[in-house]
Amino acid sequence: MEKDQWIQTVLNSTNGMSAAMPSDDLLAKIQLKIKQREKVAPTTVWWIAASIAVLVTLNVALLQKAKTRDNSTSSYLEHTLNQSNQLY
Repeated sequence: MEKDQWIQTVLNSTNGMSAAMPSDDLLAKIQLKIKQREKVAPTTVWWIAASIAVLVTLNVALLQKAKTRDNSTSSYLEHTLNQSNQLY
């Protein structure tokens, strides 16, 4: 009962609040800065996308190469253990 009352008190604590409104001068300055925001050239975006694609491709290729190397190392170890049947 007390918990429900506390929840209702917290939920109702924002009743009657209004959004803060900036002064007209400040609002005009903010809107001007938003309009003056520099845009990125499309060629820059393409260069970044191409760089990311190259890096991802290199990472995948290196991971596959490392995986095959690990498989060959583990198969060598298995073969050696099977021949001698000893762990040390």
